[in-house]
Amino acid sequence: MTKSKKNSGPALVSSEISGPDRTALTHAYKAGLILAWKRNIEHGYRLTLAGRADEYVQSHQLTKYLESLRP
Repeated sequence: MTKSKKNSGPALVSSEISGPDRTALTHAYKAGLILAWKRNIEHGYRLTLAGRADEYVQSHQLTKYLESLRP
């Protein structure tokens, strides 16, 4: 008798950070624009900014958002 496979839900999206995103985040960190970041599968990236609440930014808006932080 064969056991049936149970579907555990939808396939999970990779939590890996893409090359261009990693480069943009690293430059923003070194420039002092952000203090930290973490990839969130549902919300994009959680960015920690000095003196402000953490903000969530979608991957496709990341570069534009980081540019807006520059003085």
